[in-house]
Amino acid sequence: MKEEDTKQFIIKELSKFKFQQYTKGFKYLVEAIYLSIIDENALDNLSKNVFPIIAKKYNEKSFFNVKWCIDKVIERMYNFTDINIISNYFNLDYNMKPSLKFIVYTVVCKYKHSLKV
Repeated sequence: MKEEDTKQFIIKELSKFKFQQYTKGFKYLVEAIYLSIIDENALDNLSKNVFPIIAKKYNEKSFFNVKWCIDKVIERMYNFTDINIISNYFNLDYNMKPSLKFIVYTVVCKYKHSLKV
């Protein structure tokens, strides 16, 4: 799949939740998932393999800024999305908050599964 098609798939998956799609955090989350799709080893260490690439691409001062923006957009999503939607999508116990890495991992898996179908 082309980069644009892959990113559209990611946005479609994330649109199942109440993300603020106009924020830097959302843009960085989409980018983190995309980078994890194209490099299967990226998920081993997002802080080392993904966030610095995003920081460089978007002229952030530090990869910590990238992680912080993504964490904030996820926190807001968690507060505004129905807990049943989150629990069902991520196959988590009720009222468990998915981590950033787990969100990335889940969308990557759903993408790879969609290619096999």
